[in-house]
Amino acid sequence: MAANSSETVVGRGAVPVPWIGAVLASLMALVAVGVTVTLWPEIPEVVPSGKVGLDGEPTMTPRWLFTSAAPGTILLLVTALTVGARLGAGFQRALRLPVFWSGRSLGRLLDLHLAVLAAFLLAVHVVLLHSESGRELPLSTDQLMALLLAVFLVALSLLVLVVRAREGHDTPAVRWWNRARWSVGGGVAAVGVLTGAVGLLLPEPRWAALTGVLLMPVILLGCAVPFLGNQSWRNSSDGPSA
Repeated sequence: MAANSSETVVGRGAVPVPWIGAVLASLMALVAVGVTVTLWPEIPEVVPSGKVGLDGEPTMTPRWLFTSAAPGTILLLVTALTVGARLGAGFQRALRLPVFWSGRSLGRLLDLHLAVLAAFLLAVHVVLLHSESGRELPLSTDQLMALLLAVFLVALSLLVLVVRAREGHDTPAVRWWNRARWSVGGGVAAVGVLTGAVGLLLPEPRWAALTGVLLMPVILLGCAVPFLGNQSWRNSSDGPSA
């Protein structure tokens, strides 16, 4: 009976463990370590942290901490998502929580999300280590970081479209999300494109960083879009939802 209950929860969309994403992210962490080993002799023993101390002097970060930040963060994300998925499925079974999403789409989302995060951190790691080691880069470090952030946001916008309600589950909340995910994803993509454009066109990197403050308002606005205009979806599943 317990086995059947577990299968039912998983089949209905329980939080799956992102094994594929975990493997890909772990491989990227190994690549980051390889880059560190390759460039280690060329990186100064201490590097600027980008912050200023109370004495007005820039604070410094030890080389070992600077080079281990990205691979360490990737492995921490792998651990958090795999353990969190296990705990989430357990809570669902114990509390008999209703499941609205498709387990398959949620599994794809977690795998892709973990892989995209790891790829972003790996790319940042490579750029920063090349910069601190004095290697030549095709663009300035600030411009490359802005472009990486832009690509990351566009990738996240595409991931929003992956989450779908499980087949046969039709409620106002599900119909709302089937419409809102398009405007939310489009808004996040627009912020990403704006970040990249500002980072390339304006000399000051802070302007590209400031575009990040638009992200939450854009997401909230995207969530509100289904409530504008025709709202027949509240009472009926008719209309486009794909």
